[in-house]
Amino acid sequence: MQRLPEVLRRNRTVIVLFTVLVIVPSLLLSYVGFRSVRADAVQQQFQQRNRQRQIAFLLNGELKSWLFSSGPDGAVSQAFIRFTIDGDRISFPDSQLVVSSETQKTPEPLGPSKNEDAPNRREIEEIYYPRIQFFLRDFKLGQNSGAQYFRRLNSMIVQIPGTPNGYVVKSPRLIDFSKRKLDEMTASESFTGDLQIEEPGEPALSGEDVVSLNDFTFLHVAFKPKDNPAAGLRRNIALYSAIFLMAVLGGFFLYRAISYEMAVVQLRTDFVSAVSHEFRSPVSSMLALLERVESGRVVEKEMLARYHQTLRQEARRLGLLVDKLLDFAQLEAGKKKLSFERVELQELVSEAIRELQQSNLGGHMDQVLLEPATHFYVPADRTAIVHCVQNLIENAVKYSAPGSPVLVRTGRQGNAAFVEVIDNGIGIPAADQENIFEKFYRSENARATNAQGTGIGLALVKRIMEAHGGSVTVSSILGKGSCFRLLFAKSGAATDE
Repeated sequence: MQRLPEVLRRNRTVIVLFTVLVIVPSLLLSYVGFRSVRADAVQQQFQQRNRQRQIAFLLNGELKSWLFSSGPDGAVSQAFIRFTIDGDRISFPDSQLVVSSETQKTPEPLGPSKNEDAPNRREIEEIYYPRIQFFLRDFKLGQNSGAQYFRRLNSMIVQIPGTPNGYVVKSPRLIDFSKRKLDEMTASESFTGDLQIEEPGEPALSGEDVVSLNDFTFLHVAFKPKDNPAAGLRRNIALYSAIFLMAVLGGFFLYRAISYEMAVVQLRTDFVSAVSHEFRSPVSSMLALLERVESGRVVEKEMLARYHQTLRQEARRLGLLVDKLLDFAQLEAGKKKLSFERVELQELVSEAIRELQQSNLGGHMDQVLLEPATHFYVPADRTAIVHCVQNLIENAVKYSAPGSPVLVRTGRQGNAAFVEVIDNGIGIPAADQENIFEKFYRSENARATNAQGTGIGLALVKRIMEAHGGSVTVSSILGKGSCFRLLFAKSGAATDE
């Protein structure tokens, strides 16, 4: 049988099949794997962006709560300037100053400043007061929600809801609080966040991972992965390498599967050919003998008796072959029912030899020697074990030189009885000894002899012995002969009856 590489070199059809069944599926597997990885990455990225938007939404809420909180950690306690609205008058208690539209040029002093960091009166009058007025106007028009950022001040002006009080908080305070909260929210995530206030003349953060807060549009949150790009690249390379390895392994296993299937197909072809030959030979012989008898050309009683004997032998040979095929099919399908009884092993072997002597193999049975032995009893299906012994004897005679002795003996190994068939035939190569019990298999040197055979005899023997709880083994030396042993799991001596 040709090996697959040889077939690929010689048969274009097989090359095409190999390409279609191995190479193309491997490429498709790689492509599907890459697409799957990319789809997973896109899905993860989509989920990550949703999570980032959720964090930005939560941060927006935290900032609003912080800005309007008067607690010790709230923005009110960290105010740069505090003010109180009284109609058109705005008082700045930390600076002891009251400013109105009428007195803007000469603000009314309230006394010394209580806060050394507070702006001076001129700054309040010229810078903060006008912007607080703008803030209040926008608030009345609904253009802000009680808090507004002024870039020139680098501060936010906030009015505490439900009160006439307000304050100014510097943006660094806002950034510090936002970063602290952002770090808390991204601690368990695969990404981190950075904050930037949009300033005139400075490049604003942009990109798919940059989110602006709904109520603080001047504040941008830029998200970035915690792992460095090299780590992500290494992870992707490892993943793609695993997919490629899977594709290679898939191709290898497909290669093995195709090789196995080709071997099975070849074995089945050989089996069909062998069975056809096994049937054709006795049928052709029987037809030839019947034609001679029917034509009336054979009138001597002695010759007729010989023809009848040959016809019986050929018919028995066909019957044995049919029985073998049926037994094998039933055992393969698990439908073979064995009838166990307590049989004497030496007697059973003698029965197998007698039946062979009555078949067309009878002329060669004078070289089969049964060694006398102690009687052993085993639980067995008589017919099945007879077939096993006959199969081993037929093979021994078939693959031995004419006249070469074939020894059959029984014995005991521990508590187990055995039957051995020993010949001095062609032997079996060591590489084939494990395979000869597989269905349809025939060793190369057996093929070289052109001896007839179906390739199911030893497979049938193996299955029958396994059904008996026993086994069949072989030891062989190429060119010197073989020894087949049927080993039974339980046995008893003749005295155990």
